Amino acid sequence: MGYNWKIALMAQTACFLEVDAPKVGNVNRFHDFEDASLEDFHLSALAIGRPFGYLEQQGVGKTIAAALKATREVVATNTNLGIILLLAPLGMAWCRGVSENVFSSGNQEQSFVHALQREIKDVLKGLSAEDTYYVYQAIRLASPKGIGEVRQYDVLREDIPQIPLLEAMRPAADRDLIARQYSNDFALVLGAGYEALSWVLEKGLVLPQAIAHTHLILLSMEQDSLIKRKLGENWSKEVQKRALFVREQGGWLTQKGRKEVQKFDLWLRQEGHGLNPGTTADLMAAIIFVHLLEKDLKMKGVGSSDYSFDDQRF
Repeated sequence: MGYNWKIALMAQTACFLEVDAPKVGNVNRFHDFEDASLEDFHLSALAIGRPFGYLEQQGVGKTIAAALKATREVVATNTNLGIILLLAPLGMAWCRGVSENVFSSGNQEQSFVHALQREIKDVLKGLSAEDTYYVYQAIRLASPKGIGEVRQYDVLREDIPQIPLLEAMRPAADRDLIARQYSNDFALVLGAGYEALSWVLEKGLVLPQAIAHTHLILLSMEQDSLIKRKLGENWSKEVQKRALFVREQGGWLTQKGRKEVQKFDLWLRQEGHGLNPGTTADLMAAIIFVHLLEKDLKMKGVGSSDYSFDDQRF
């Protein structure tokens, strides 16, 4: 089991595509933050390549810690903790699925994403106390803003709980969308998020705009965890409400909607980047990652999607 260049490349590409897309309120090809530039995110994307290439050998926890350490060697701010936390188990599920040939064209069971859903369940169930140790170390190194203190399994406390990572994530699932993916088998990423991106691409948007529109859809569906942690639920609800309005005007799919996208983007950026929907951006990176993995298999004639997309849903 050597270096897996494919999973490394897909992880890096997902990060590049996510940050470059013109998503509202985020760093993108048109906007920097005062403490984080587009180049910071590009360097971070490059940095995670080697750790992810050894994902199968290292396991999820060690890969997360190694990727975060590699990132901090090239940038001084938290650019990708959430992305790394999402991509590592997804990447492991894909590696296992490939090695077990579950995505093969001869396998008549359901679609690529359904097969990946089965694999991710096994990966998450198999995460150990050692994975918890490495993930806690990574979170402490990243020092994400607004993390605060909690009663159970507080990542900021000196002692790291000797429990499986899935158990450590569960108490945070009601307040953090990334922890929730661990607790519900990546339901948003592999469900509504994956469906939304596929549906938008079918509508004919080029990939950067399709990513931006899918980001808007997610933002209208769920309160962004980063905004909620930093500014409170009133603000995260207001952002969600405005995202829904812009989506209802057509978002990136119509001329009227694009005007509303611009207004919404300006509103989110009115005072620094306190209203940066960063967790939603992390989820987009994971959705793009899944899209790239499926696209790679399809190019080889392996696997297919059996989803039908309902215009009324999005």
